[in-house]
Parts: sequence; C-alpha cells; structure tokens
Amino acid sequence: MKKTLLALFVLMSIPIHAQSIRITYDPGFGTYSMANMRAIQDYTSKHINGLPIQKVVQFPGYINHSASVGFYLDKNILIGINAAYVTTGGRNHLSDYSGEYKMDMILNGYQLGIDSEYIFNLSKKVDFNANFKVGYIRSTLDVNEFLSVYNVDSKNSKEHLSQDSFFLEPNVSLSYNIIRGIEARLGIGYNLDTSVFDNKMIDWSGLRTKIGVSYSF
Repeated sequence: MKKTLLALFVLMSIPIHAQSIRITYDPGFGTYSMANMRAIQDYTSKHINGLPIQKVVQFPGYINHSASVGFYLDKNILIGINAAYVTTGGRNHLSDYSGEYKMDMILNGYQLGIDSEYIFNLSKKVDFNANFKVGYIRSTLDVNEFLSVYNVDSKNSKEHLSQDSFFLEPNVSLSYNIIRGIEARLGIGYNLDTSVFDNKMIDWSGLRTKIGVSYSF
C-alpha cells in the first residue's frame, strides 16, 4: 500500500503539459474570386435571344464555417486537422408582363486539410497566433434554370457539376483566455485556391475573417 501511494505521489509530481488537445470553431466571412464564374454569368446574360437579362447576384462574399482539432506538440506548437465549408452563388433574372426567366448558380465548397499553428504568448491572457492550413477542396455547382411564358408554357432544367483542387491558407489571429481552457479568437487570413493556376471554373481564393472560440484540455 505504501509503495502504491509513493508511486502515485511520484507520478503526480512529474511535470506534464496540462493541455494536450484543442478543439476550435471559427465561423467567419469570406470573399471569393470566382473570375471565371462571373465571366460565364456575364456570357449567359447576353446570349439568350437578345433579352435584357439582369445579373442580380454575382458571387458575393458570404459566411463560412471552420472547425479544427489540434494536438499540442509543446505549449506553443499545435498540429491537427481542419474542415471548412464555404458557399456563394449567382443569379440571372428577368421578369415582365409576358413571363419570367431565372438562372441560379449555387456553389458549395468542402475543405479538409492539415492545420498547424505557433502561439506567441503576449501576456497571461492574450496570445498572437500564426496559423497555416493546406489541403483539398471539393467544389460543387448546381445550376437551376427556369423559363415561363405566362399562359403558354414553362421549362425547368437542372445541372450538377463538381471540381477538385487544393488550397493554402496562411492566417494570423489574437486569442483571449476567458477562463482556463476556453479562449475567444479573432483573426484574418488569405485562402489561395490552386484552381487559379489551372484556370478552372471555380476559384475560392480570397480573404478570410473569423471570430470563434477554442477549448483546450
């Protein structure tokens, strides 16, 4: 019994890192290049029987979601995995007394990659973080086209396309320790989609801002 108590005392006396895993959720706002998608939207708006089609939505920036699980290599270095979801879209539209035409182009991106971070301790409560992500992105495009000539006929067509590419995303952030193990985070970065080099249709390159929370244990 004495030996067991002594062994427990020795184990408890060994300094170990108090936190080994961090879970982070970073919702934010992103802007997206989509140069080729805008060109396609512009072309289709001008080549439908000369009708004055309006580009009412042109792939604006939108809310995105990101989550990571990181493992502390020491108190200042983490490495782990990250998953993120991004979305945007475009719409061409025309409506008058005779009928309606509408084309929606809905884009979704699903990212999965490696997430690494170095933490610079500025004070007991505040850290500056340098983060780098690299990985794979699967993009989908759903095109829904609708034409209705009132009291005559209507047509509806749908098309689904997908694209694979890779991304790099360096970013920096500040984190504030609210209570032990829980931090609020505020950051900004830039996502570079390799589609820009291949001249592919869907390019998610653009700024990323985030405001989130992490839990370390």
